[in-house]
Amino acid sequence: MNKLLIAVLLFTNLPGILSAQTLKHVNWTFTVEDRSKDEAVLVFAADIEKDWHIYSQVTPDGGPLPTVFIFDENKSFERVGNVQEPVPHEEYDSTFEVKVLTLDGKPVFKQKIKLKDQETKITGKIEGQICKDVCIMFGDNFTFNIGPARD
Repeated sequence: MNKLLIAVLLFTNLPGILSAQTLKHVNWTFTVEDRSKDEAVLVFAADIEKDWHIYSQVTPDGGPLPTVFIFDENKSFERVGNVQEPVPHEEYDSTFEVKVLTLDGKPVFKQKIKLKDQETKITGKIEGQICKDVCIMFGDNFTFNIGPARD
């Protein structure tokens, strides 16, 4: 009786159990470095599962989807240039029939900002593809809380 009850409960809840299990092959951490009164560097550190990779922010026409950093509107800071990324690996991809730029391991991306307020919350999203034998879309939210600079 107990085994039958457990089987029924599992079967009826299976869709919920499966949707709660998301495969995550890249984890992000967010920190602030080089903080001064009016500038800071936002650091996006990826930890990519072994044998998986993401694509650079720059991809050729007809190639894979790039990694994109989307900043929510916020008048308390201004981006200085674009998000900087480490030197990617370059290789020919027979699926896309182009050279692609990939990142694996623990790549670190950086965005320099000019602060207009001493205290702000910077939010947004990182989107892209993580690939091994297949590609999976990912989207991760980011938040940076910046308070008064320490002297």
